Amino acid sequence: EGNLLLTRVLRVGDSYRVPNAAGVVMRTGNAGGLDIQVDGESVPGLGPKGAIRHAVALDAERLKAGTAVRP
Repeated sequence: EGNLLLTRVLRVGDSYRVPNAAGVVMRTGNAGGLDIQVDGESVPGLGPKGAIRHAVALDAERLKAGTAVRP
């Protein structure tokens, strides 16, 4: 719906638990600096350090499959 859930810089050791809701997406300015986990397991990276990513689908299955980033 376009509502912001969080807008801040995450530092080393910070975490954010994403609500279990359809259509949640993320923007990041450092894709390679993120360790994303689904059910306690790390998922494929979103890109190299410093890579900007828009509209990353925060959908568990897409994250696990490595298809959460739009080409």
